[in-house]
Amino acid sequence: YRAKLSGGYGLMLTGGDYSTLTGGDYSTLTGGDRSMLTGGDDSELRIRYYDSRWRTAIAYVGENGIEAGVAYKLNDNHEFVRAN
Repeated sequence: YRAKLSGGYGLMLTGGDYSTLTGGDYSTLTGGDRSMLTGGDDSELRIRYYDSRWRTAIAYVGENGIEAGVAYKLNDNHEFVRAN
């Protein structure tokens, strides 16, 4: 809960709700509800949220406008948007 985690190349980070995670290239970042994630090239971003049951939104850096080195969160429609 409210963790601030960072790491380098190819890592896997998991934080609870309201966490801030930053990873290097080829990382997998998983945050809980209301988390903010920043990944390097070819990283995978996952944010869990509650919508009558627990679900996971997934985005891939380099696809669908998701950029390396940019912080993302989920909007009210559970879509990835820039956190800034």
